[in-house]
Amino acid sequence: MLHSLVRALAAMTLAAGVGVALPAAPAAAAAAPLPTDVTFASTPVIDPSGLFMTSRGLDGSILFSRGLPSTNSYTDFFSIGGQIIGDPTAVVGPEGAEVFARSTANTAITSMVVSYSFPTAFREIPGLTISSEVTAVAIPQRGSRPPMTRIFARSLEDGGLYTNLLIQGVPQGWGPLGIYTTSEVTAAVLPPAPFDIDLRLVVRGFDNRLYSSIFNNTTGPVTNWEPLGTMAVGGNPVLSNDGFTFNYRGNEVFVRGTNGAVFTWNFDAPGWVNLGGVILGDPAVSIASDGGLHLHVRGTNNRIFLNRRPPNGRFGGYVNLGGRATSNLAASGGSSLNGRTVVDQFITRSLENRMHSRIQVNLVGGFTGFFYFGGPLHG
Repeated sequence: MLHSLVRALAAMTLAAGVGVALPAAPAAAAAAPLPTDVTFASTPVIDPSGLFMTSRGLDGSILFSRGLPSTNSYTDFFSIGGQIIGDPTAVVGPEGAEVFARSTANTAITSMVVSYSFPTAFREIPGLTISSEVTAVAIPQRGSRPPMTRIFARSLEDGGLYTNLLIQGVPQGWGPLGIYTTSEVTAAVLPPAPFDIDLRLVVRGFDNRLYSSIFNNTTGPVTNWEPLGTMAVGGNPVLSNDGFTFNYRGNEVFVRGTNGAVFTWNFDAPGWVNLGGVILGDPAVSIASDGGLHLHVRGTNNRIFLNRRPPNGRFGGYVNLGGRATSNLAASGGSSLNGRTVVDQFITRSLENRMHSRIQVNLVGGFTGFFYFGGPLHG
């Protein structure tokens, strides 16, 4: 039965690009590297349920920290090896954290950090040379289906977006998704998350507009790629529950505009909304413990700002949280999984190439002071 499912899902993965209609990018632009407006700022990862953090080290290896959710704390970062381009990503897997990255040989690589402490040797995911970081989504468990993780990356050869499905850690083959990309892709599980899981994908196209489609993990594309209005954007888009496999939303995307302000597009009420500010890098979006939405950004003075929208409310404006960031931010939100009790927590690389953080402990603005994590330097 398992072998039949694996073969079926593999066939669907390889057929992923069928039915996708989009104007082709100019031939001269094919295989161009991602532009600097999406690659200049690194981005760490903090797991929404508090189980781990990961980042690129100053020496080019992957750094990892085990989370202790019951005490809202983490161990010092340690290197799990590898030499990578860009930043790693990771999702919760059946044995621990499933880590993915782009190697210096331009291949996707993966390692399982068993029990969030013991890394396995890196394995190459064959069949595609890549020119982007790897985006990973842990597919919610359904019935007796085996554990699955779906990954996405940009081809070095043609600049197109490709996907691969790992079933119990075994890749089933890369398949094209029919769009030329000029950014990393953001992917989120959509509600109501039935037996066959739908993902929303958003990526910047060759004309610098954002494009969106819905992809079913079992059957492939559900909708064609559609542009989000006519506005050109800068940087990488971020969906509202990108990485949040316990809280399915995916109905809003945030991105830096070409004027440096933050813009959002709500798929339930289409149209671009200017949230103001002037930021560096990409926004970070998290879901607070009360279900509100938090927008974390890095200002042009490298200070960290928070713009909060309470449940059923409006964004209240940017609040200066201080600090000095030298990377994009990542925020965990306020999952109560594993006994975690925070409202939200953000991390970012500091001037000293350390990872530093503040924890929001209550909804009336109660934050801890900045604190640093130990271990090797971050790059």
